[in-house]
Amino acid sequence: MAGRGTSEHTTTDDMDERNRIWTTGNINHGFFHENLQQQPLPLQRQQTPGALSLLSAPVRAISENGNGSANGNGIGNGAANGHGQASASESDQGKQLPYQRISPNLIGIQSRFRRSYYHKVVLGALLALVIILLIAIIVLSVSIKKSNPICRSRECIRSAASLIYAMDEQTDPCEDFYKFTCGRWAEEHPRPDSVTSNDWFRERQAHIMRVVREFLRSNISSAEPEAVGKAKTMYGACMDTKQLDQRNLEPLVDYLLRFQLPLLPTSLNLTLGNESKYTAQVANASYNWLESMVAIKQHLSMDLIIGFDVFPDPFNRSINRIALGTPETESAFPFNNDDSHKLLRKIHRKTIFMQNSDEDDSEDDLESEEEEAAKQTTSGMSAYLNYIRKVIEKYLLYVDPYVNQEEATVGISQLVKQGVKVARKIHELKEDAENSTKPSKNPADDIIYISLTQLQNQTDKNIAPKTLPIWMRYMELILKGTRHEKNRQMTTNLTIITSQADILYLQNVVEYLEETPPSHIESYLWLSTIEELVLHTTSSMRLLHSEYMRLAIGTEGSTPRSLYCANGVNSLFGMAVSYVLADEEFTRVKLPRVQRMLSDIRRAFDRLVRSTAWMDAATKRKTMQKSAEMKSFIGFPSWLRNGTALNAYYEGAVVNASMHLENLMGFVHWQMMEKLNEMDKPEPIGWATSPSNVNAFHTFQSNAITVPIAILQYPFYDLGLEALNYGSIGTILGHELTHGFDDSGRRFDRDGNMVEWWSNQTINEYVNRTECFVEQYSRYHLADIDEYIDGELTLGENIADNGGMREAYYAYRLYVKEMGRERSKLPGLEHYTHEQLFFIAFGNLWCETYTPAASRYALSDSHCPGQMRLKGVLSNSEEFARTFRCARGSAMNPHQRKCRIW
Repeated sequence: MAGRGTSEHTTTDDMDERNRIWTTGNINHGFFHENLQQQPLPLQRQQTPGALSLLSAPVRAISENGNGSANGNGIGNGAANGHGQASASESDQGKQLPYQRISPNLIGIQSRFRRSYYHKVVLGALLALVIILLIAIIVLSVSIKKSNPICRSRECIRSAASLIYAMDEQTDPCEDFYKFTCGRWAEEHPRPDSVTSNDWFRERQAHIMRVVREFLRSNISSAEPEAVGKAKTMYGACMDTKQLDQRNLEPLVDYLLRFQLPLLPTSLNLTLGNESKYTAQVANASYNWLESMVAIKQHLSMDLIIGFDVFPDPFNRSINRIALGTPETESAFPFNNDDSHKLLRKIHRKTIFMQNSDEDDSEDDLESEEEEAAKQTTSGMSAYLNYIRKVIEKYLLYVDPYVNQEEATVGISQLVKQGVKVARKIHELKEDAENSTKPSKNPADDIIYISLTQLQNQTDKNIAPKTLPIWMRYMELILKGTRHEKNRQMTTNLTIITSQADILYLQNVVEYLEETPPSHIESYLWLSTIEELVLHTTSSMRLLHSEYMRLAIGTEGSTPRSLYCANGVNSLFGMAVSYVLADEEFTRVKLPRVQRMLSDIRRAFDRLVRSTAWMDAATKRKTMQKSAEMKSFIGFPSWLRNGTALNAYYEGAVVNASMHLENLMGFVHWQMMEKLNEMDKPEPIGWATSPSNVNAFHTFQSNAITVPIAILQYPFYDLGLEALNYGSIGTILGHELTHGFDDSGRRFDRDGNMVEWWSNQTINEYVNRTECFVEQYSRYHLADIDEYIDGELTLGENIADNGGMREAYYAYRLYVKEMGRERSKLPGLEHYTHEQLFFIAFGNLWCETYTPAASRYALSDSHCPGQMRLKGVLSNSEEFARTFRCARGSAMNPHQRKCRIW
């Protein structure tokens, strides 16, 4: 409300003036008024309906504007009558005429002849004039159509229909441009019941996934690369639900044993009966929390308690570093990382992790916990507890059909209580570490290089004189099975990368591990594993999960199994799946056009950089040099259609037609082993995602942008007019380019290394300008959830949005200057200029619809909701205000100073 309350209403005169620009008008009226207002009035004599409808407006204008032929006709008729009246009058007065009187009969004949002849001549002249005018009108109309034709291509018609049915043209674009462009979008694009939000990106991704699904359903062909066959095999195994039900929970049990987790956690206080087929495995099992945790990381790529990763050194990208610190909360298991599961994890943080974890066990009653959770949210803790209890019950009945159900009920409560308590504590320690260490103005100052021995000394500080020697052992376990396994010197001399916040977390978590009963840690690891894997077992387990998702996030349906499997396979075999999308026509026709557009955007960016007054000359040169050397990966890799190259890309990945869970786990394990095997080599610069992803990316350490072929489709591209293309995909290209110079990207030089390559004065000026964006977006209020945007969190994306739009706008002007003005109009939207269509296409890009839950949890995203993205960018744009003639003080052209960097 703060953002909106500062806006002022325009005056009526301002509105009338602006309405002439953006409301629907009759271009024919303008044409006739300009070209026909001096035509003679005898056209009034043609009173046919056709003539009236065609010429009524100009005729009215002419008759209202002065003395024309109509008055001449009146005067002429009056003169003729005047002669007759004068003769009669003079004769009556008996005056002597200077000529001999002519016979009245002869006069009558001659007068009638003259009047008849005169009328025929006038009528003929009028008919001729009408014919000439009609011919002139037709010629002029044809001429006008030739100069400003309506675009009738399929692309233009599709774009026009889409925009028209999304727009609310009754809304003043200078007051609410989002409603103007997207006011009816939600009606035309209803949110599917299985998702919590819908926008163009998700909608078109669903379209791509339907294409991918049909491809994966097709038979494996010997003409296709082997990698494509692997993807189809994985899809078939995922779809074979009959086989999944027949195997029951056997694959889940096998992985618990592989992770060295007990089949019956200690907290259950149960033993397997003699009837169980797993009695022998339980008897021979041994548990060590560190070994289990590392095994889970290797096979599931999931951080539990300790965060582990491998990535290029920020200061020297040619060297890879192992990083240890806080655990990532996102799932790396691809099938479990869709939008719904991401939202579910955010809800977990609100309803499970953020409750008090320091309650005394004797007073910690699970039922009261449920009641408190229910007060906070109807779809939070109580829904989770109910779900996980039912899952464990089904699991216990599988491993031991004769389990004592009364004892099991008590044990399950104890297991869940312990697991949840550890999860909360881990989350609390992570939050405390991140909040207690104030980030430096320069992130490079937060980076710490440390050996494993030094790290051990640091983490033992809180428990001295005790010690918990885990780091050398952790590294030996994580490298097991790789080519570095026997390289003891590598482990001994290893330098890892971390930060002060990460070290503080590791110190506190080691202290917690030292004082916490091992059975509690066991419960946490066991529950986390079960939750991650149970989705890929039986139909009954999936049904439980579907009900839990419905209660927790408010969806009313579930994604069809075929699309769920297609999405999962795409997330793993993305390059092989994109084989169906790659075609030579794109390389021959579309790719050069996109590259031309990107070149225009680079040139526009360079011009904007040159025009800045706050950057010194040397910094300007380095900035433009980084832009020039920024690599672009557009469409799909050139090697994708090469079977040999594609097969080599997936060499080592193994799939089986009847083992769905093993396929997933095997693939993730293969990826992790590849990363560890290659960690002593520079990370290659390449594609940040697969071509089937409807999105675009910027990679700081590669100084590269990735634009997949999946986003180079309607409604982002192929829109019929270049004004629309530049307003849509052009602004996305500009967005990604600008990320290289946002508050994070500007810290990396052209080689992708984190160094200070700008002058101190320029950095200070830049930071001052970013504060404007923080303050602006922090004023934006989301009325439906009564929350404000986090201007700090969204700063990088807001900088990219603002810069990207402006670069695309001036890139389009470069295109027009070099290629000529676009003359074709969009059908049904002829009354908009091409510059206005540019902004309309940009606005349409951010149309969306959310459920209340999704809207609330979107606040933790680094991207603003679409409505605020659009408002923020356009209210900063003088180009937009000028194009739509928005008065100063209107909502889209507020009095506040406009934020701008480029």
